[in-house]
Amino acid sequence: MNYISNLEKDSLCELFNISLGAAAKLLSEMVSDEILLTVPTLNLITSEEALSLQNLKNRDVCTIDQKFVGGLGDGSAFLLFHKSSSLEIVKMMLKDYIPINEVSQFEKDALSEIGNIILNSILSNLAKISELKIETRVPIFFSGKYEEVINSNKTQGEDSILLVFIDYTLKGKDVKGYIFFILEFSSIKNLSNVLLNKM
Repeated sequence: MNYISNLEKDSLCELFNISLGAAAKLLSEMVSDEILLTVPTLNLITSEEALSLQNLKNRDVCTIDQKFVGGLGDGSAFLLFHKSSSLEIVKMMLKDYIPINEVSQFEKDALSEIGNIILNSILSNLAKISELKIETRVPIFFSGKYEEVINSNKTQGEDSILLVFIDYTLKGKDVKGYIFFILEFSSIKNLSNVLLNKM
């Protein structure tokens, strides 16, 4: 089993903490209210382990997938919400301007914008701190079964997944989100060591 030390894990958590803090500030401006984020928790898992996660298995989800290439290697970062949580987020963004029965029509655009903000914040901070060049592709929105997301991101190589759990709170509503960061284990290991020396 691939393994990273507690220090390496802490360095990666700090990267996500900084990046999500910057993203939360931008999102707060979008909804004109403060968004509170929990300190992210992070696990290193395989694709098979990802498929068996009880909170997500057989669930309807929405994701925004951001492919990237560069000094870190080829990989994918995607933001995932339960379907019910994604609708709550859209309602937060649209406030009272759109009737509830019309919210789903705006779901793709609203979530794509949120995903773009959060994933770009993470990847730009990652590039800045590690001093590695990272080029991103156009984000892709998906709505469907969780298993389809994981299976479509499997590769020929032995990829590892950094799974980051985050909770958003706005006006008493808790919204759980997940960030999946898929890379070869050697790249994750190198990144954590680079961050240890930089942060």
